Amino acid sequence: MRNQPQPMIHRNRQVIRRAVWTYPHFLIRISEQMMRPPKLFSSKHDIAVVGLYRSGKTVFITSLINHLMHHRPDELKLGDGSIKITFDEELPPQNGFSRFPYEEFRYENNGNWPKKTKATFQYRCSFFRSDWGWSKGELSLVDIPGERLSDIAIAKLSYGQWSDRLLQKVFQDGHYRDAAQSYQQLASDQSATEQSVVASYRELLAELYRSFRPIISPSTFLLTADGKFNGTSIIKGDHASAYCGLSADSQFAPLPQSIRHSKPELSKLFASRYADYRKNLAGPLVKSLSRCNEMVVLLDVTTLLAANTGMYNGNRALLELLFEILSPGRGLLGIGLDLLRKSLGGRIGRRGISKIAVVATKADKVHDSQRDKLVDLAKDMSGGIVERQKQRTSNLECRYFACAAVKSTFSQVDGTLRGNLLGDDGPVEYPVSDLPSRWPGKWEQGEFVFPDVAPLFPENAALAPDHLGMDHIIDFLVKSQV
Repeated sequence: MRNQPQPMIHRNRQVIRRAVWTYPHFLIRISEQMMRPPKLFSSKHDIAVVGLYRSGKTVFITSLINHLMHHRPDELKLGDGSIKITFDEELPPQNGFSRFPYEEFRYENNGNWPKKTKATFQYRCSFFRSDWGWSKGELSLVDIPGERLSDIAIAKLSYGQWSDRLLQKVFQDGHYRDAAQSYQQLASDQSATEQSVVASYRELLAELYRSFRPIISPSTFLLTADGKFNGTSIIKGDHASAYCGLSADSQFAPLPQSIRHSKPELSKLFASRYADYRKNLAGPLVKSLSRCNEMVVLLDVTTLLAANTGMYNGNRALLELLFEILSPGRGLLGIGLDLLRKSLGGRIGRRGISKIAVVATKADKVHDSQRDKLVDLAKDMSGGIVERQKQRTSNLECRYFACAAVKSTFSQVDGTLRGNLLGDDGPVEYPVSDLPSRWPGKWEQGEFVFPDVAPLFPENAALAPDHLGMDHIIDFLVKSQV
């Protein structure tokens, strides 16, 4: 009898008992779901992170992801301090990007800073903010190697325009003119050949890099299309494998207008190679930037002061070029994005950059009594460029910040810092320079000193590193746009 099927009525009683028992719990679950407003909207934050020379872009992105994954409101305060970010899930990269190698940069520091990125990466995820009742956040971080910023002009200018820009504007700066004089003389010589022009231009680019001049175009001279970094070899005097083009057989160099007219075949050859470079490298770069609706511009004020006026001038010229080409706050036809949205009844998506954070990084390399000056110097350097763009549209929001994505020093009462200097075994106290109230008219290498320190990453991967100012930046970037 034990193996015989139970009567139908007995099985029905079991089903009824189970339903009665679970019914209150079912109601509780339904009521909980009803109390939570459905996430009907997506607040999308497609952020381009661009960094000028040694600005700490990789560390900044790694720290930002770490804080989103494991947000602790008491350590990274958003809004009034009660807001909580809950990480939802990582999303696959889009538009042909490689994934930002977060784990490699977060875990494998061993007292050293993460290696510089040599490719364009993307990190995507979704998240919730406790103060968003109806929105779910989607974040995309696009990481572009700093060397590629010199290429953005190539995406928009013809070969002749690019040549004139370098020869008549960039190389006329006093810090470029002396180094560029030999090349300009050769390039203007009617007897110049393809080989002699390319060889001379490569010598010029090597000299510019060794003297801390950031405008190296085409950027493949420093960072090849497949991600090989030539900078270390160039510093040592070897640029045999550094090409001003996609390969050894596709190099090009700027030519004066007179030579472009008198030597049309040489000009046509360089223009053809230039067009290939734009199609395969510079064009996709600017296209990826143009997809973003927010941008973070990282400036390392301490490195610029530790170098010289020439590095400052070159970095500021790159900033001007970046804003000129991308035209943040404006549509593809130069129409203000805000006006275009209104004319279409508000239904157009947020395409084009409408929010910019200008960030002075490595704030822990200066004494805490000096850190307000970092914001002033970042604004002094970029404010005129930003304001010029803001006058052309009312849809550009910009704020200035100072931060240390990984705080690795401690300010002492005597004005010194305490930290682990790179190469030392333990923490020491050491002096640092005071910051000027504004950029000097001229300074030389060595007038300002800000030693590099080893990073303090928590060994516990669920803990984001200590920071300075990351809360204000994250709160600005991921406020709802719905």
